[in-house]
Amino acid sequence: MIFHNKNIRPSTILLGSLAASGPLALSIHVQSIPTISHDFNTSYAVAQLTVSIFLIVFATSQLFIGPLSDKIGRRPVIFSGLILLGIASLGATFAPSIELLIIARILQALGGCATLVVPRAIVQDVYEGNEAARMMALVAMIQSIAPLTAPIIGGVLDAIFGWRSIFAFLTLFTCLLGLWTLVVLKETRPLENDGNTASWSDIFVRYGRLLSSRIYVGYTLAFAAGTSGFFGFLAVGPSLIIENMGLAPILFSILLMLITLQFPAGNYVASKMISFISINHTLLWGAILGIGASIMFLILSPLTSLWAILFPMILYAFSNGIIFPNAMAGAASVDRRIAGTAASFAGFCQLGTGAIVALLISTLPTNTIKPYAITLVVLSIATLIGILIVFYSIKKKN
Repeated sequence: MIFHNKNIRPSTILLGSLAASGPLALSIHVQSIPTISHDFNTSYAVAQLTVSIFLIVFATSQLFIGPLSDKIGRRPVIFSGLILLGIASLGATFAPSIELLIIARILQALGGCATLVVPRAIVQDVYEGNEAARMMALVAMIQSIAPLTAPIIGGVLDAIFGWRSIFAFLTLFTCLLGLWTLVVLKETRPLENDGNTASWSDIFVRYGRLLSSRIYVGYTLAFAAGTSGFFGFLAVGPSLIIENMGLAPILFSILLMLITLQFPAGNYVASKMISFISINHTLLWGAILGIGASIMFLILSPLTSLWAILFPMILYAFSNGIIFPNAMAGAASVDRRIAGTAASFAGFCQLGTGAIVALLISTLPTNTIKPYAITLVVLSIATLIGILIVFYSIKKKN
């Protein structure tokens, strides 16, 4: 395997910004869902499909985005994703019906998936081991600015110009990001020993071996279960807090910002922890914190106070920030020749789980947080199981 482009170190800020564009498109309008529902004279459940269907497409498209980037290169896939994301955002700006808005969101998800998956593969192209985990944490920290700032940006734009201005902002953001990428980003995909790209048959054979690896399965389970629970809050939060508790949309945006702020904080702590302990032990501490936060959430769920929601969600989001970069770096490093494929499938499992959680939570009563709290407990236990599988498999292998 030829990693002849290890000296090409892409800008961490650029990789983080690219990875942020999809999550930004996902959550920037969540506080506007009640308004969108009213403007299109449809139910909240239908308007909420702009989140849940986005998640489903975002998840499933990763199954072919990663292998595609392993075959044809990182740059072509990223540029195609940016073009699609920009055009779809423009379409959402002028959508005359909820049906066309949902279609635009589907196309946004396809484009945003490419810009999310490929930067993770690029990190594995040019870094190894703990350094890859550290860089993944830094990219994730920059990426997490999207869900951190999205509610505020969306809330302010909605309050001043209306919800359509949110998608106009996404159009402009994508255009500027595309120009930056065109100038700065170089190709980093590894080549085979003969200097050629791997064949499709080689990629899919390696894909099969990847899925048979207990270590990869353990990392992927930890990644999916440990970082997907937040999507359920995006589904139930606006209804519970805005409609039932009467909180203004802009105040909900601030609450969401306080929660998502803990994700980059967790990323930063994770980037420091791996200087002293291994990736796997860092993951273990993140899982233990997640279990504690979810149990606290369940205990406090009968209360109707905002603090009973905010405090455990802050701890849970912090644990997500610790788990995310280490689980992804571990999964993508199992076979670096198909880092894009490995990152894609892990991302598919994460977002697929998130979509299922969001759909499930949106069908349950939204006047209580208890169903969501129970879901977080289950996901946190599954996270710990994934990490224990990794420990057991490595021990058995050695």
